[in-house]
Order: sequence, then C-alpha cells, then structure tokens
Amino acid sequence: MNERNKSDIINLRRNQLTKAAYKVVGQKGYYDFTIRDIASEAGMSTGLVHYYFKNKEELLLHLLKEINKNILGSLNRSISKAKDPKEKLNIFMKQAFDLVTSEKDYSYLVIDFWSQVNKNDRMKRANVKLFKSYRDEVAAILTEGVEKGIFVKMEVVYAATVIISTIQGLIIQYVLDNNAFPYEDYTRKVMGQITDSVSQK
Repeated sequence: MNERNKSDIINLRRNQLTKAAYKVVGQKGYYDFTIRDIASEAGMSTGLVHYYFKNKEELLLHLLKEINKNILGSLNRSISKAKDPKEKLNIFMKQAFDLVTSEKDYSYLVIDFWSQVNKNDRMKRANVKLFKSYRDEVAAILTEGVEKGIFVKMEVVYAATVIISTIQGLIIQYVLDNNAFPYEDYTRKVMGQITDSVSQK
C-alpha cells in the first residue's frame, strides 16, 4: 500500500468516527458516552478507534474542528453566490438559525462543548476559535457593506459581536425550551431588526 492510499484510508476512517461521534455525543452528552459507543455506531472495534484517536478528548476536539469547518464551508459557498452585503448578512443569519432545526443534535453538542471551557484548555481554545470565526465572518460582511455605502458607518467588531450574541442567545433559549416562543417567527423578526439596524435609510 502506497502512502497516498494509506492517507486516504486514515482520512476515511477518521471521518467515519467523526460522524459517529457527532451522533452519539449529540444524543448522550459529553460525559455519558464511551469509546465503545462510538465504535459501535461506526461499526468498528474500540481498538481501531484508539488507533485513529488517542483518547476521547482528541476525538471530541477533532469533531469540534470538523463541525466548524463544515459550517463555514457551507456558509462560504452560499455567501459567494450572494450579490450584495445585505443578502450575505441574511444568508449568515438564516443558516445560523436553521442549524437548530436542520441539525437537531448540533446545538446540544455545542452546549456540551461550552460546558468544558473552564475545565479543558484545549476545548476552550477550540471554542474561542469557533466564535472568532463567526465574528470575523460577520465583520467582513459589515465592512463590505459600509465600504459600498449599503450599511451605516459603525464600529464593525462591536456590531458583529452583538449580532452573534443576539443569534446565539435566541438559539440557546429555544434549545432549552422549544415551547418558549414561535421560533421561526422570532428568527424572522430578529433578522429584520438586525438588517434594519445596520442599513442605510
């Protein structure tokens, strides 16, 4: 077996285990899953799981990085088709809000990861990087809008931080209590208010 084939097999196995971990951790939570659960979901032995990932922490960190990469990849593909910054901002917000309903395990998984930030420095750094990528994406859209005269002049980093906070705050409340408010109606209103607040009148 040549090095390229070996690398392809490693990537394939790690992807299989990442998908299995996404499903298992989303259902069982950060503390209540075992490597045996992951192995069973992936159709592999526990020894094979340990061959590709040293321990649970390494597997979970890889999972968080893959989630971030996949979300940003999908977002960038959608945004690249947009014609103007206002459309890009709405695409960003809609995709963020839609994750709750299209990927039900995602929100529970991320909240579980947040619970580790005071106990695990590597998990904290991964979460910091995740949120920075969200802020940077929104800041880039806002900057483009300001430069083109579509958005009002603003403190871009602050505005991006507030937008991410508003989106995440609504998502968390809904994840904790699905009956607290009409989610789709509220997300539509929030998107409209955010767009209005940054747009030139």
